[in-house]
Amino acid sequence: MRVLMVVAALVLTSMGATKADTVDYLDLPLVNGNGEERGGVHPDLPYDRATIERALDGYRGKGITPVRFQALLWQYWIVRAAEDAGVSLSEWDPQRTAEHNRATIFAVYDFYARLYVTHPDTLRWMGFANIGAPAFAAGMLDLGTVPELRWFSSMLMSMQKHIFMDLGAMHAAYLHGGIKAVEELRDAGIIDPATTAAWADPAQAVMEFSSREQNLVIAEQFDRMRARLLPPGEVVTYAITVAGPMPVPGGKTPAQYRPLFGGPLPAFNYADRVARWDFLSNDTVPAYERLSKDSVRKIVQRPFADRVAEYRATARLIDLIVPFRSDESRTGVR
Repeated sequence: MRVLMVVAALVLTSMGATKADTVDYLDLPLVNGNGEERGGVHPDLPYDRATIERALDGYRGKGITPVRFQALLWQYWIVRAAEDAGVSLSEWDPQRTAEHNRATIFAVYDFYARLYVTHPDTLRWMGFANIGAPAFAAGMLDLGTVPELRWFSSMLMSMQKHIFMDLGAMHAAYLHGGIKAVEELRDAGIIDPATTAAWADPAQAVMEFSSREQNLVIAEQFDRMRARLLPPGEVVTYAITVAGPMPVPGGKTPAQYRPLFGGPLPAFNYADRVARWDFLSNDTVPAYERLSKDSVRKIVQRPFADRVAEYRATARLIDLIVPFRSDESRTGVR
């Protein structure tokens, strides 16, 4: 029997068989589909692009429905996006400290900026994602400095990775494979028809992609943050609402949009998905859409590290004490 196995192995080798030809990647569950652990969507999936491509070509050639190789297809486009962003997917671990992940955090948002600058007409959502990122990244770093709050820092980093795995991978598919690649993501059940259709109308894409991000991708993670008991997630997420407004010129802070008793504090918690989407869809996204391409370009081309520094808690004590400062002082745009 052992001799037969050796002979079979030699025959396969002589026929050009590779690991990608012999390993079964079908029907794998998305065990890390929310990005909260190290690596890609399943621990058995490869990170080598050529290996994944051979496996995908084999499944497509056999006429296998994309739903069955969903995990492999998603992993492929996440790998492509990670390559474009210059980050190591296999080492990306939100459970490590924010300081450890700083280079990855910044590289992802710099990647979004590059995509907007090179494709301002078709990839408008990338500009929006980058402009909103400094407050989000500052929250990861600030929470990560307090031992009892590091779980919340890890959740914010998980949300960043989850968004990258979903919308970042989808953008990589569009850039490298066009609408056909996006449609294959739809056929595999990775994205929905409404998201796919939004690619045909860039004017609607920012709102549609933002809705996907907030209401499908990270909604459950925000819910868990708010529901945490020790320390109280309700308190931490409300503090995030007060301290981390979306820095879009012309947009309001949460407290300006819906003040508590007419005062300087917001009357809602940003972790509340209904209230969050009401704020974003009725104020923040429209404010972004009013910006010219040149205005967006000027913002996203400012060094990301400088913009994050402006949103660190130590740099924003006056803002936190006086929430109604002008849009100009909040965004750094003149």
